[in-house]
Amino acid sequence: MRKVAASALVPLATDWIAGIPATDLHHTHHGNLLTRDITATTSAIDRIIVQDLAWVVSAILQLLELRRGIPAEGSLAALPAMIKYGVGTPAACYASSIGIHDRATATALAAHCPYSEPSFGQFLDWLSQLTADEITTLTDPDTARLLIHSTERRSPRTAQAAILSGHGTFTCPLRGARHAGTTAYLAQLTARTPLDLVRDHSNQADPNAIQVRHQGVFLGWVAREIARPLALALDDDAAPHVHAQLTTDARLIAEQMGPDQLHVHDVLTLTITLTPQ
Repeated sequence: MRKVAASALVPLATDWIAGIPATDLHHTHHGNLLTRDITATTSAIDRIIVQDLAWVVSAILQLLELRRGIPAEGSLAALPAMIKYGVGTPAACYASSIGIHDRATATALAAHCPYSEPSFGQFLDWLSQLTADEITTLTDPDTARLLIHSTERRSPRTAQAAILSGHGTFTCPLRGARHAGTTAYLAQLTARTPLDLVRDHSNQADPNAIQVRHQGVFLGWVAREIARPLALALDDDAAPHVHAQLTTDARLIAEQMGPDQLHVHDVLTLTITLTPQ
């Protein structure tokens, strides 16, 4: 592919962030991109805008903060993520980051968020409080199923049922990442990274504490409300097999929204699967 003129990047990125459909993007920009069909145009946008430009803008914002003391705030801080996901608001970026890949769907769902400028944590909290009926009315059937399934896995009842039976899958928050001082390490981990759960018997603050580790590196603890019943199961002679992995794509959040977002309450989550011995 030939190089694209720098003057063509701004209108292309602007239309991409505005959520212009792929067919219209191809019609408007294929001349500058030198692409013959929509597949080639989509591939070019993915390479030039989603990957390269998002990285460049993120790097510039970090340099401004490090060398000039000018921190990016509001929509400017979310600009790399908006470029990556092709959506026009931080809330739509949050929706995209949790698995809603259709840009129009992510934007439409985000528009219903009651916060004018939500943080990632506020957006997730809003979603978690929606009922299944409310989710169904706010988005398309496929997205609704995704969100409802995710919400059900976060339900304390789902976790309790799995722990009591020794069989099932649920999600829960990873807590204490700031205290553990491993944010930089976490920022390298992607979704589905295997993790180890280790009972923290020497923890004086919580006798039920369960550490979360990756290849021996301490990352934090299982949320206390889940650790209490889970510790009893793990301490039992017939303890179930435990498989844990990172639900959150920590690396993507750190790259596109800043590592500080990893400190937002309950942004980092685990998926835990229990199977009988």
